[in-house]
Amino acid sequence: MGHEGMAQRHWYAEDLKLRAPVRRNMAIVEAFATVARERFLGPGPWRIRPERRNDYLQTPDDNPHWIYHDVLVAIDHTRGLNNGLPSFWAHNFDHLDLKRDQRVMQVGAGTGYYTAVLAEIVGANGRVIAVECDGELAARARINLDPWG
Repeated sequence: MGHEGMAQRHWYAEDLKLRAPVRRNMAIVEAFATVARERFLGPGPWRIRPERRNDYLQTPDDNPHWIYHDVLVAIDHTRGLNNGLPSFWAHNFDHLDLKRDQRVMQVGAGTGYYTAVLAEIVGANGRVIAVECDGELAARARINLDPWG
């Protein structure tokens, strides 16, 4: 992802800082700015759902800027599986007051996006143990999370 994509992620992270809001741990904001969400969602176009809608919208193309908003993104719409609402998770992570070098366990890793965000928050000396019971999602997460070890 080029400079434009990095700028999109930074805008997205700053927006989440206000929406969540993130008050305690600014490493959360940096983590959201660092992790490329599209890596965990498969190729676009995507089905997205803004917070106050009950139905999904299809993005017109595969430009990642569509997913750098506070939207749910369908992972498997037939099963009702999605990549959760970023502001919800940013708020939860802030509430947990996670620190560098901590160990964290995540149950329900999906395709691994929030696992990667957690890994960025706890840093290289921290550890995230992620559990996913769906074999297909776990296999995708394993591949997606390869850069985080």
